[in-house]
Amino acid sequence: MSVPVSVPAHPLLHRPALAEALAAPGPAFGLFLLSGSSLLAELCGTLPLSWAVLDLEAGPLAGPDLRHQLQALTGSPVVPLVRVPHLQQHHIEHALDLGAAGVMVPKVDTAEQAAAAASACRFAPEGSRGVNPVRASGYFTDVADYLARANAQTSCLVQIESPQGVAEAERIAAVPGVDALFLGMGDLALALGQPGEVTGPAMDEARAAVLKAAAAHGKAAGIFAYSLELARQYAAEGFQLIAFGNEVKLLREAVLSALAELRD
Repeated sequence: MSVPVSVPAHPLLHRPALAEALAAPGPAFGLFLLSGSSLLAELCGTLPLSWAVLDLEAGPLAGPDLRHQLQALTGSPVVPLVRVPHLQQHHIEHALDLGAAGVMVPKVDTAEQAAAAASACRFAPEGSRGVNPVRASGYFTDVADYLARANAQTSCLVQIESPQGVAEAERIAAVPGVDALFLGMGDLALALGQPGEVTGPAMDEARAAVLKAAAAHGKAAGIFAYSLELARQYAAEGFQLIAFGNEVKLLREAVLSALAELRD
């Protein structure tokens, strides 16, 4: 007589969604992870962060690094997002198939580009994502259930990083399937002719335009803050997703602060 084997639900089958973080009171704070270190990703999973972006655009990550970081975050409440190198369906699908809760697509300047990003994130009939969710489905544990719920639980964040993107923010925010507009302040400052200077009237106008567009279409507005003071300012302005640094920069600042204290 065979005895049914009871298999406990694996944490991989219950990943947090960005919508949950956005539903919590106040802004959702997160970090960009550049190093590719699964150790530091796992550390972030123990911290009271809302989300983390595994950065394939700015960081030196290779394929195994991304998988290992996603594995390290599994079971934690930190929402795992991936910034893909550029707008290409293969990169978006690969990140989602590995188990990312959503993707951030850099340098989106038009509504047409935003629509392509959103389509790559969703299965038919809402999009054009291919079916290969090996890890995302818990290694074939619940393929049918995953396919049924993935579209609603996957987030598409598009980065506004140019004057054209700011001008097109209203049209970009209106694209179905785009969940958040995320301002890339460094590239935007450079494009506006003020490299390294993320404050000033032009930046104020850009933030206001993106906030207005996102609010008008029920989308979240996100931003990268280059200081804690700016993070507080952005929170007061109404940004819901705020990155307050990356692990490399924060480590540098912590070491310098400790050394300064020791040598004082």
